Amino acid sequence: MTLDFEGYVYLITGSTSGMGQGMAKELLENGANVIINYSHNEENANETRELFKEYEDHTLFVKADISNEDDVKNLFKKIKEKFGRLDGLVNNAVYDKIFSIEDLSAEEYRKELDVNVVGRWLCIKYAIPLLKESKRPRIINIASRLGTKPIGDSVAYCTSEAATIMLTQCSALELTPKYGIKVNTVSPSMTLTPFAKKSYTEDEIKETASKNPSKRLGEVEDTVNAALFLLSDKADYINGENLNVNGGILLK
Repeated sequence: MTLDFEGYVYLITGSTSGMGQGMAKELLENGANVIINYSHNEENANETRELFKEYEDHTLFVKADISNEDDVKNLFKKIKEKFGRLDGLVNNAVYDKIFSIEDLSAEEYRKELDVNVVGRWLCIKYAIPLLKESKRPRIINIASRLGTKPIGDSVAYCTSEAATIMLTQCSALELTPKYGIKVNTVSPSMTLTPFAKKSYTEDEIKETASKNPSKRLGEVEDTVNAALFLLSDKADYINGENLNVNGGILLK
């Protein structure tokens, strides 16, 4: 099965590392134009610029905090100026800190909701004028299996990811009849991104993998492959869904 992305334009938020960077790489290698977004980490941004140097004419790097409405407006202004179109939005940027209910501050709770819910909604809102002109408009929200089945000491993140799944459903219900925009969620479980590999010991990773029916943790390409399929013309009749990419961990 061949996925056609030649000449299409995609925005991937939080795309200077991990899954976002992996999606950008695959899309660029398949002929797409990609807007690379980041909020603060200049080191990661510079490394990604170097990584994608051969695709310089097909990339646009934009520093923007997606929880800030003015930043989001400016992001889409630059997209319109550079490419004049947009065919897909992947809401990949995320903020996650581990706090119990008792230790979580109102400020920290609001920050997670601002990025993971409000930020994703803002990107959808301001993407609509460009997406509705596309022949194959797509939105993908990257959430988590914790939006379906929670764990302890992660109330803010679990709540925000559950809200993201509902954001997808509401957006599909509203935007597909109006503009043909298909909206779906991809929900990975723990994935071996560079950040995760630094955050957990080898023993912790092995222990977590042993609890999964597939006896492994997710790799970046697992989520990348799911997202690219949903962006393609092969997924035109998939809409408002939450695609779990987790090896079967929700079965337990």
